[in-house]
Amino acid sequence: MKVLVTGGTGYVGAEVVGQLLDAGHQVRAMSRRPHAVELPDAVETVQGDVSDAAAYAAAAAGVEAIVHLAAILDGSDEDFTRINAGGPSNAVAAANANGVRRLLHMSAMGVTEQHAPLTRYWGSKYAGKQAVMESGLDWTIFEPSFVFGHGGGALKTFERLLRMPVVGVIGDGRYRHQVVAIGDVGRAFVVALERPELTAGKIYQLGGPQAFTFDELLDELARVTGRAPKRKLHVPVGLMKAQAGLLQHFPPPLKVTREQIVMLVAGTEGDLGPMRSDLRIEPASLHEAYTR
Repeated sequence: MKVLVTGGTGYVGAEVVGQLLDAGHQVRAMSRRPHAVELPDAVETVQGDVSDAAAYAAAAAGVEAIVHLAAILDGSDEDFTRINAGGPSNAVAAANANGVRRLLHMSAMGVTEQHAPLTRYWGSKYAGKQAVMESGLDWTIFEPSFVFGHGGGALKTFERLLRMPVVGVIGDGRYRHQVVAIGDVGRAFVVALERPELTAGKIYQLGGPQAFTFDELLDELARVTGRAPKRKLHVPVGLMKAQAGLLQHFPPPLKVTREQIVMLVAGTEGDLGPMRSDLRIEPASLHEAYTR
């Protein structure tokens, strides 16, 4: 099958592209900077921005399915609307313009109607999710927790925290996250693409086998990376929010915005039953994913 992947040069995108190729599919990757990451020679690359409806439609010519991954976590109000909400809408329009029925879209755990008013990320991603669900296409939506892999992904920032003598933790550290291995995310897209009769019209939450409290997650991450668990300093959420205007200008891992604080303490914990039954994926543990 010939597949268009947006965001194919990103962290998750490169994994999805690789797994699609391994499964025997043809891949066309669209990116604003198509040569920012070296993709396999078999990948056809095109330059384009998902917020550009004409470019999206042109990139989708001749494909049989679209995998929409492109999104941002930080930016201006206009950027959130243009990319996180407008991108999926343009994916739907590109599919319709080219007679493409199959659309696979990556959302995220926590992107709900209840959360949408609380942060620009949640709100813009929810708008994009709704555009896909209301499209009339054969869509499948994935909602991963924090995506990680050895030396990369969402946990890379947390690894940097572990290099400090004392780790600052926002709030009580009891909020829970069910982090998911990048390999499992890539596999989910391949399986869903190949099983439309079972997966079309469904939303799949993607996570790992264990929901860690944030304190537990830091301790487990320390162990799998060969470090001793670090002493933690718990800082009240309200105080962190009050300081976020300053901290957002710091370099990682100290950089944090008020909206990121809201999303972190909300946690990411989902129902993995459909991931196991429909996609036939037994999620990898943090230790397994780091030692593969």
